[in-house]
Amino acid sequence: MLAGTDRVAVDAVAIAILRSLGTTDAVSSGSIWQLEQIQRAVELGLGASSAEQIELVTADSASQTMADQIRQLLTI
Repeated sequence: MLAGTDRVAVDAVAIAILRSLGTTDAVSSGSIWQLEQIQRAVELGLGASSAEQIELVTADSASQTMADQIRQLLTI
């Protein structure tokens, strides 16, 4: 489950999840933060502008492991 109050953060994390699962061809295509839609949302002030502004909260160790993988993808 993914939930949040920051629309940009939720979108960025969702993209990272898709990349981690191999469901997109964009795994090695660069930073999530360079994607046109994410850049535009940041320009409009709709939410987070970097991975450092995103807090991933988990309930168990398995979720924490996935969150660690997601964090790496967010910082590329």
